[in-house]
Amino acid sequence: MKITGRNLGILLLLFSAGMQAQQIEHAETLKPFTEKLKQNKVSQILLMGDSHIQADWLTAYLRKKFQDQYGNAGRGMVFPYTVANTNGSDDFTSASNCTWETFRLVHEQKLFPQIGAGGFVIGNKENSFLELSFKNPQDAFDRVVIYHDVQMDGNEVTLYREAQPLKNFIEKKKETLSHTAIAGETFHEIVSKYNTTTTRLRQINGTGILHPAEGRSYKVERNYLVYNADFENQIEPVARQKLTGFKTEINIKEPQQVFLMRSDSPAGNIFYGFQFLKNTDKGVVFNTVGVNGATYADFLKYPLQVQQLVTLNPDILIIALGTNEAFAPISKDEFQYAVTELITKFRKENASLPVLLVSPPDNIPKQSRVPEIVSWLRESAVQNHAAFFDLYQASGGKGSFKKAQLKKEAAADGVHFVKPGYENQAELIWKAFSEITQ
Repeated sequence: MKITGRNLGILLLLFSAGMQAQQIEHAETLKPFTEKLKQNKVSQILLMGDSHIQADWLTAYLRKKFQDQYGNAGRGMVFPYTVANTNGSDDFTSASNCTWETFRLVHEQKLFPQIGAGGFVIGNKENSFLELSFKNPQDAFDRVVIYHDVQMDGNEVTLYREAQPLKNFIEKKKETLSHTAIAGETFHEIVSKYNTTTTRLRQINGTGILHPAEGRSYKVERNYLVYNADFENQIEPVARQKLTGFKTEINIKEPQQVFLMRSDSPAGNIFYGFQFLKNTDKGVVFNTVGVNGATYADFLKYPLQVQQLVTLNPDILIIALGTNEAFAPISKDEFQYAVTELITKFRKENASLPVLLVSPPDNIPKQSRVPEIVSWLRESAVQNHAAFFDLYQASGGKGSFKKAQLKKEAAADGVHFVKPGYENQAELIWKAFSEITQ
């Protein structure tokens, strides 16, 4: 057949349509999960990833799709991102009456020997209120699982109902100070000490502060809170319980849309995440653990994290990582070892746990190796009896990021998408899931 301009256009359209209809490879390995969905029971989904996931735009879309189809059994795993001075889900807010030291698992730090379920840690030694307020009434909960440090075992926490939000009783303040770096101190330890952000410290000091020199002085902007204790006249207790081990489940008599917890542990308050559930016998709990900058290897750094996440008893583990490895001088053996180790750790308690590996999408920095990472992931899926979804090809392959930018669906940084772009990716994943659950 002679390929005319018109024929070529038709072929390109057909090719493009084929990419949009990308299927889940080795979907038969997910059968235990898809069968449970059809049984109308409670299904636990756990999706782990990097900054593409921490923003929650992709996962929020998937969460709604799954829960609209199968029922809402709870909002699932969350972390108080605002309290931790980072970005996160926009369907809830978080606040506290005091500041916390905070790190995520990719940070260099010596303050916390463990990081748990959510891939983050917040800690302090004050009498603290912590509030998480959900915007969607359908996310009201009557069970909450608190993931905390084992040193808090035996300490009591109290949950409250509030008449007014905590934010009405907090005034945010800031001051500029001078900080002299001590031996071995890391950039992120300075950020945490002053409750500031990495962006702000770099703005003030330049990139030199990324590697603090002992004895050198740096400008820092300290953020702090002025708390009005009149708030305590606006609350009443709804539950009180002692913490046990490294996780504690608390049942509440009436559904709540706001989680308000008071904690005052003599050894210090250390929390790793919270899971919100409903007392129901059907529906989906869509748990997400997204950590900016994370790689497969990062999720192996702290044994406690997988130990806590395994207790969710997930019916499927979805891992959407690989973007950060695409910018790193990592070898195929190193990459695939980390993939296998992470899957193996989750399958230690459930050898038949269904796993779906999702490839990273396209990006445009010249040093990126996304196609190579995609090929390694595809091989890892076969090696680990896991399913695989090629989001790179499904979303258009090479050059698709620039096209997304032209449509205002991707950010100027060349790596991240904006909400419409992530929702488009989520729709591709959802359609692929729908094919295997029919």
